[in-house]
Amino acid sequence: MLTAYVACLVVGGGLLGLSLFGDFLDGDVDASAEIDVDADSFGDASAILSLRTLVYAVFGFGAAGTALHLLWDGSRAGATALIAGATGLAAGAIVSAAFGYLRRTETGFIPGEESLVGLTGKVALEVGPGSPGFVQVARGDRRIRIRARVDDAYRDAEGLAEGRQVVVVEMKDGVAAVAPVDVKLLED
Repeated sequence: MLTAYVACLVVGGGLLGLSLFGDFLDGDVDASAEIDVDADSFGDASAILSLRTLVYAVFGFGAAGTALHLLWDGSRAGATALIAGATGLAAGAIVSAAFGYLRRTETGFIPGEESLVGLTGKVALEVGPGSPGFVQVARGDRRIRIRARVDDAYRDAEGLAEGRQVVVVEMKDGVAAVAPVDVKLLED
């Protein structure tokens, strides 16, 4: 039975290590899958039985089983299997509950480009009437440099020179439509 515990420990631990330290490897993976499944037929089981939950459960089972087998010199195989199974199920349930909470509360939510609308900033590279440039806006303590074009309402403008104060009026496909701050935005 020790072989099964160690195999689960290695596979589960290896997958956890890759998920935790994968960002340091700078690897890009482009994968797509098309799965047509009616999620309502599974009910809440599909939320609990995720790949993440399975990995944590396998790791918990392998770690507890290996530790108890070595601690008790393999003399309590039944108790070791029961405790390892319970530990694996508990680890999977706790992780599933934690990520379910994060998903429900939008904790860690990364705001989209629409969150840039209304921010003010400065022109970093001249924005001409027919040619996009760059603006730098601040969100909190972070400076963000984005492509920009002159907003349609201000097409008659000759362009926005570098250093000019602007406001982001609209975002579309990663390009900001900007207007000069000194122009009354609420005219007509």
